[in-house]
Amino acid sequence: MKRLIVIVGPNAVGKTTTAMCLVEKLSKIAYVDSDWCRVMNPFPFTEITKRTIAENMYALLHNYLMCEDVDTVVFTYSWHGGRKEIYDNIIARLWKEEIDFEELIVVLKCSKEENVLRAISDNRDNERIERGMENTFNFYDKYIYPCIDTTDMRPDEVAEKIMELVF
Repeated sequence: MKRLIVIVGPNAVGKTTTAMCLVEKLSKIAYVDSDWCRVMNPFPFTEITKRTIAENMYALLHNYLMCEDVDTVVFTYSWHGGRKEIYDNIIARLWKEEIDFEELIVVLKCSKEENVLRAISDNRDNERIERGMENTFNFYDKYIYPCIDTTDMRPDEVAEKIMELVF
């Protein structure tokens, strides 16, 4: 059975970096970065672009889950701002197609101070950092999924923790 590892968490917590570490550590793995599914300028979060983004993510996830050379797919995504509904619709479509996979959702968190430092090191401007802290920092507290506190952890250590959960 295929595995879909979904890494969620606040902006700048380390989802992408952790996913890249998983790709380095595992074989027969594919990575779908939701950020690349929505790169456009300008980026209007309208119904049209939401549908386009959802189709992009669905197509990549579907294709990798159907690929015989892939056993594990890692997917990074943020659920805040109405994005959880997009994710739920994509997953429902994949289940409806009777694709045989198990889904593991992992929430990454870290201290607020660490999160700000990571956002700064990502070259995010102050307005974006403040917006992220306000809108995403505590957003994931309401979900009951495995949660890894990544404060003072290197990305490869976080990847190891995820692998312990999965394997």
